[in-house]
Amino acid sequence: MKYPLTLLDPLDIDPRNSEFAGPYEIGYEHLSKLFPGLDSQFVSLEVGPMIENGGISYTELAILAALTRWLQPKQVLEIGTFHGWTSHNLALQLSDDAELVTINLPDGRTPRLDSGGWNARYFPVDKTPLFFEGRPTANRIKQIKEDTANLSAKDFQNKFDLIFIDGSHSFAYVENDTKLALSVANEQAIILWHDYGKPAHWAGVIEYLHRSSREGHLYPLYWLHHYMGPQTSLILYIRGLRADL
Repeated sequence: MKYPLTLLDPLDIDPRNSEFAGPYEIGYEHLSKLFPGLDSQFVSLEVGPMIENGGISYTELAILAALTRWLQPKQVLEIGTFHGWTSHNLALQLSDDAELVTINLPDGRTPRLDSGGWNARYFPVDKTPLFFEGRPTANRIKQIKEDTANLSAKDFQNKFDLIFIDGSHSFAYVENDTKLALSVANEQAIILWHDYGKPAHWAGVIEYLHRSSREGHLYPLYWLHHYMGPQTSLILYIRGLRADL
């Protein structure tokens, strides 16, 4: 697996970043500094004509796919399968000996932790066909049907190089899923969260990441959102590099 060689100093991104602890907005030029050559990393995606409510955007999917192809991870973890659109397209970027593990709440199951409000509309009620089922990528995808509140590191055989957190967005589950991710991540790993920056619906994502960044547990966090670049709700954390910033 390839890995970034350095972190970006928040003050080099923008001197005004001295006023808070992140997450820090970055654009395409900053991504290219973290991942040299990413801007010329072309990927193939298999997408439909419409984005279903609850999925990620085309821009977000392209960035995730490009990062996956750049990193060439052997083990990928996705928390929140939904309909398997992201699972399939990330698996397209993997080598034949790599694996993507995706976790989703079992059909009809009520979450053990607090997860009300907007989250409830995305709980799986009935068996829904997943995008990767019947496709070649299914050979590289392992699905786990379980509430992440019931999982721990001992439930996984391998450590993960790349982790994408997009499960329930309540504070309780963002905290739970982040702790689970850190417990199963390699010492050098990339972790991303989805749906940051949408306080009306997903305040739990914002609140947890702000607190973790402020307290130094996850530092620095980068928001892939910039007036001169990507307009996404993705947060990026690079584990394994010292933040002597």
